[in-house]
This record gives sequence, C-alpha cells and structure tokens, in this order.
Amino acid sequence: MNAKQIIPTIAAVALGLTAQATTYNGNGNTSFNGAIGNGSLTLTDNGTTVSGSLTTGAGLSGNAFVLYIEAGLTPAGFSTTSGFNDNGDQLRTAISQYNGAGNQSILNFASGFTPNYAIAMQPASGIDFGGMWQLTAGGGANSLPFDTSVSLSPTGSDAAGTYTFSFNLSSIGLTGGQSFELFGMQISTTGYSSAEAIGGGLTGSLGYGATQTETSFSTYTTTAVPEPTTLALAGLGGLATLVAARRRK
Repeated sequence: MNAKQIIPTIAAVALGLTAQATTYNGNGNTSFNGAIGNGSLTLTDNGTTVSGSLTTGAGLSGNAFVLYIEAGLTPAGFSTTSGFNDNGDQLRTAISQYNGAGNQSILNFASGFTPNYAIAMQPASGIDFGGMWQLTAGGGANSLPFDTSVSLSPTGSDAAGTYTFSFNLSSIGLTGGQSFELFGMQISTTGYSSAEAIGGGLTGSLGYGATQTETSFSTYTTTAVPEPTTLALAGLGGLATLVAARRRK
C-alpha cells in the first residue's frame, strides 16, 4: 500500500466513517405466510449510497415488498394511501394498494410519518424488478413518477432467502449525515394488503375495502461525509503518526 492509498484509509478510520448496519425486524405477523412478518431488513450506507438486505421468513408467493420512505420536505408527503390510484403495473398497484377495479386497501400512516417515496420489489412472478417511485395522489395509471431502479438481486425466484438492493441518497433528495423515516409491508401485486410489516406496527383489517393504521415507524441515519479539506487533514495527520511510529522502530 502506497502513501496515496494510506491517507484515505487512515482518514476514514480517524473520522469514524465506517458504515453502521441497522436491522429492522418484522412484526411477527403471518397473514401472508410470514415472508415479511418473520423477516428482517438491514440497511447500511457509505454517505452516498444506501445498501439494503431483505431476508424473508418464507417465500413471497408472488407478493411484493413495499418500503415507504419519508425523506426531506420535497415533494410533500402523505398521511394515507387513500388517494393513490396508480395501477399502471404490478408494483405501482402494490404501492397504491389499488387494482383499478374498484378494489382498494387503505393504510393510514402514523402521526409524524408522511412518506413521499416508495420502493417496491418482486424478484420473480414475471416482474423480476425493484424500483423507487415518488408518491402522488390521483392521476390514475402511471401517475406515480418513476425515480430509479434499486438493482434488486437475485431475481428469478421469490423463495425464502436474502435479496439485496441499493439506491443513491440523491434519489430521495438527501446527503450523507441526514436521516429518513421508513415503514415496510407485504402487499399483493393486485393491491390486497397484508398485516405483515417491517420497521413498525399495524392495526386494523387487511384486504380490499378495509383500513389499517400504522402504529409506529423507524428512522435510519446515514453516514456523514466530511469536507475534502477535513478528510485530507485527517489523512495527513494519520500518515504523520504512522511515519513517526516507523522511525521509532
């Protein structure tokens, strides 16, 4: 390892930039066989990119995992899914909990949580995709603005296992050191809600025509990235210490 490689390594350690993994557990519900209720979600980041690992407690059986996110003030968030009516594809249908045939599941979000983005994923069932959308009410099919792919892997099967995904903080208008709130749940790709959640709790009845209320949610705080000058000074200081130690030997 040469001096150019040593400096950023020492600086990262000196400034505490090692990413800390945070794990959110399912709520123990098994209304959809326990894929999410008995699952877990782990998030980590490097100050720029958030990496996620979803471990399911059973097969998803064709259902989607939807992670609602509140990040910043723009765009404005929502207190309920009742106004969402995008059934343009299966993942949009799951986010909206609306199938376009007059059937809708309603989720009222907890006080203090007004999500403005949602990640939805299904690794099989002909979908084989995970993406992020902005939330918006009304507008019908394809009204939720697509943000970005989350690079879901693996695909081709939705059996019990671990699935990874990632997204840039800039996709949700944040930078390193800022926080976002989250709540995940299992929803069918026809919009039929389950009572299985990760990162929070639920009350109420599941399914079309029923209303659920979120009772709690979680927060993830990202890694702060220092200014380049601070990083360089920390690296040079660490390098000087290393050189001095070698001379004493």
